[in-house]
Amino acid sequence: MPKRKPPIVDETSNDAKKLEEKQQQEDRFFENAIDMICFLDFNGYFRRVNKAWERTLGYTREELTSRRFIEFVHPDDRERTLNQNAQVRGGGKALSFENRYRCKDGSYRWLRWNAAPDSPQNVIYGVARDITESKRAEEEREQLVRELQAALAEVKALQQILPICSYCRKIRDDENYWHTVENYISRHTSTRFSHSICPSCMATRVEQ
Repeated sequence: MPKRKPPIVDETSNDAKKLEEKQQQEDRFFENAIDMICFLDFNGYFRRVNKAWERTLGYTREELTSRRFIEFVHPDDRERTLNQNAQVRGGGKALSFENRYRCKDGSYRWLRWNAAPDSPQNVIYGVARDITESKRAEEEREQLVRELQAALAEVKALQQILPICSYCRKIRDDENYWHTVENYISRHTSTRFSHSICPSCMATRVEQ
């Protein structure tokens, strides 16, 4: 019996199939990434953005790619953002660059960027992470520190020896002026007073 010839393998077809599977895998990674991934051309327009952009900012991809990227940036951040963009287009990299992007509802989100250029393709590959909540927590911590520092300064101001009149109980300040206790403390701290009558005075003064 004549020997059966082995099947002819189309290597070109196999290579094409592997290339297609690889492309599909890369596309799935791009679409399902938690961070915001984009291709930004040197003219300032997004060529491609992933789903995370829609989730974070609320715009459709068509809206994001139809306008120059700088239109979405907070007005106070635009100058330094354009400077950073120019540096990347010139061959540099953006590392942990932070700015604010406007959401569709008018609010703003803080983003932290890492980006690098592909000069032959006139495109920048960028990855951004939404850090709005950590920024808010940082601001709250800084506010708390300021309040604690102010409170400490008030305590230090009250720790000094105060010259007080033995009769009227007024306090003398550094400029040799005399003030009531209420006025002195109010001027040197944020403390404010409300007046009432204690039980002892009620019994000895008011009821007489």
